[in-house]
Amino acid sequence: MADALDAPEEEAPVRPSLVPPAARRPGRVPAVWRRSILIVLSLVFFAVGMHQADRDAPTVDEGVDVSSGVAALVRHDLRMVPEHPVLPKVLAALPALIARPIVPDTQAWRDGDWFDWSDDFISANAAAGRLHEILLWSRAVLLLETVAAGALLYLLTKRFFGPDGGLLVAVAWLTTPYVVGLGHFAMIDIPFTVVTLAFCLLLARWVDHPTTGHTVALGLVLAAALASRHTALVLVLVAVAVMVHHLRKTPREAATAVGIVGVTSLAGLWLVYRGLAPSGSSADVQASFHGLIDGAAGAPARLVGLLPLPLEWRAGFAYLDLTSTERPASLLGQSWDGGRWWFFPVSAALKLPLTLVAAIVVGWVVVVRRALHRRALLVYVVTPAVALWLLLLAQPLNLGLRLAMPIVALAFVGLGALPTLVPPNLGTTRARFTLGGIGVVVVVQFLAMVVAAPTSLAWTPPPWTPAYRWVSDSSLDAGQALYEVRDWSAAHHHPFVSIDRTRGLEVGGGSRPLRETDPSEIRGWVAAAVTPLMQTRREELAWLRKYCPVGTLGGGSVLVYRFEDAPDPTPGPERPVEPCFGDTWSTDRSG
Repeated sequence: MADALDAPEEEAPVRPSLVPPAARRPGRVPAVWRRSILIVLSLVFFAVGMHQADRDAPTVDEGVDVSSGVAALVRHDLRMVPEHPVLPKVLAALPALIARPIVPDTQAWRDGDWFDWSDDFISANAAAGRLHEILLWSRAVLLLETVAAGALLYLLTKRFFGPDGGLLVAVAWLTTPYVVGLGHFAMIDIPFTVVTLAFCLLLARWVDHPTTGHTVALGLVLAAALASRHTALVLVLVAVAVMVHHLRKTPREAATAVGIVGVTSLAGLWLVYRGLAPSGSSADVQASFHGLIDGAAGAPARLVGLLPLPLEWRAGFAYLDLTSTERPASLLGQSWDGGRWWFFPVSAALKLPLTLVAAIVVGWVVVVRRALHRRALLVYVVTPAVALWLLLLAQPLNLGLRLAMPIVALAFVGLGALPTLVPPNLGTTRARFTLGGIGVVVVVQFLAMVVAAPTSLAWTPPPWTPAYRWVSDSSLDAGQALYEVRDWSAAHHHPFVSIDRTRGLEVGGGSRPLRETDPSEIRGWVAAAVTPLMQTRREELAWLRKYCPVGTLGGGSVLVYRFEDAPDPTPGPERPVEPCFGDTWSTDRSG
């Protein structure tokens, strides 16, 4: 990997203005140090991630994603993967076959009900003692993909700002706690980030040299993107727009290039789907897929339903259209249903270390003020990021920062501009000041990585603490603390618990369901995860928000209360009150 990271880019550009020479300049950091840093940091990242992967319970989405990936490989049938495309799931599930997972043949399988069948899969493998190993193998794949995203960020940033800029961005990516936290879960967000970064890099190289080989490579990465997430359709539109504009003086070449990309991406998508399931699913399941497609009301879903795409892919797009209703969301201690345009940028500001946020903003300001490859960055980085963000705005789903991870990764590229501020004479005051600023960013990154472990997903940087007053959902609580809550319950005499968790697993540990209990009957210990408290059960648990938590579990993703007397059932404030960690009893602090 190290040799590939430092390989020089091809010269003889078609359009010099879009091919900056920075990638061909040697960096101040010696190549051997650069390679060593990247290799060692990748190994540290993998080790930290595997430790967390070994201790965390399956997240809410992992049960469906892992079970459907295993089913596709074992049964050669894609009836369980229409909700999201199949490629990330089967890649994660491939090494999990070592654990000999149980693939139950239940009524849910015959009906093609992927949610109920996920229950069957998870419960069967948990009972057989195989679930932990299945998850561990699957999560290892995601950690490797996250490292690959760091390598792609290095190459993409190096293109504009040289190897030192690429090194800084890769280091920042691999030491960001939220990247560690999300990167060890077997979900589809990191895989789509990887193919998005690969798309941006290959698009830039295509503009350098629009050869047939580069065109085919671009089509193949678009096929991988389409097989990873339905939102990859906007990347196809970006590719077509760039190709047509670049070859606008030669319409025939433009048409040929667009045709090759279209055929290659379509053929690649079909190869993934039919390669996994040559015969498709049963007639009944196919009929249900056609029902989803016919029932989709949105114009985009109707249009996609007419395209020559695999049936399962079109059914998944239609399902997402049918279920894209306003869902509960929360941020900054406020709750609502639906989407807010500011949700993802504010989420990023709350989840990333403040020094990193400031450095990224400064980097992009430097790009604009000093005119550093602005046109190239606009085409290859900003345009794909904005296109994906606009698509997020059209979806009423504010389910945490993870949905915007490709955009976050592309924002990191601006950080690479900071080393260009270092003057040639390193002995000047300006050089020392700039290097000191970069050093502070790097040191804070490593400190944050250490402090956040082993609950990196739940960590928020100061001053956004305690985290439960600022963020929720997959930015804090995705059900990963279930095992810790179970052990805590067993030691605290039948506590009342409310936690969102993956389908097929119960809290256990002698716990009792909090949401089914009248507050007048509650005494003793209570544990409530932040997501149900602020989103999924916010009306039922409104009374709890006025009481101060005496402790937390899962790094702050679950709040612990203790009541001496029955709590007051009247609703509390929208934002949970300040904690009283260490106190014996929870008290009403809403006044």
